[in-house]
Amino acid sequence: MVSPVSVTPATPSTAELVRDACDRRPGAWSELASRYEGLVRAVVGSYRLQEADFADAVQNTWLRALERLHTVRDPDSLGGWLSTVARRECLALLARSRREAPTGVADDQLVMDGPGPEAMVLAEEARRAVVRAVTQLPVKPRALVSALFSTPEPNYAEVSRLMGLPIGSIGPTRQRALRTLRCGLAQAGQDVCAS
Repeated sequence: MVSPVSVTPATPSTAELVRDACDRRPGAWSELASRYEGLVRAVVGSYRLQEADFADAVQNTWLRALERLHTVRDPDSLGGWLSTVARRECLALLARSRREAPTGVADDQLVMDGPGPEAMVLAEEARRAVVRAVTQLPVKPRALVSALFSTPEPNYAEVSRLMGLPIGSIGPTRQRALRTLRCGLAQAGQDVCAS
């Protein structure tokens, strides 16, 4: 009795796999990818890209291969073709990252000139606390504080005329009003100077 001879299917050549992948035959593309994945990753890895750029370069190489596989002149040299595509993808990524890097901008121009958002919020909270404390002052000290601090350079003669106070009493009245304000702000939990 003759024993049946087991025949193992021959491994398809790269040229056959390229032809089959172009014809969209099942399994051809995954076989190509499994054969050449290590090569593509090694070429991209030689550029020492960051992890995300590495993944992009590998993915873009396979995307270009999928789009242009039909243009390969010598399918048996697919490894060399893929290496060239991978190198070009890495160089394109590096060129894009150089264009995106800020150049010609001095470091002091990158730093914000004004106060940051937190400082602005804290300043606004302090301003509101002062306004609340001023509204709680008795009528005459409140009017004096408003008159003195509503203009950048208060004129004591004008304030004296408006308030009906002698010029000599404006300073001491202002001091008492500010002391009362400090106490009101301290009770409200605002950090104030003890001067």
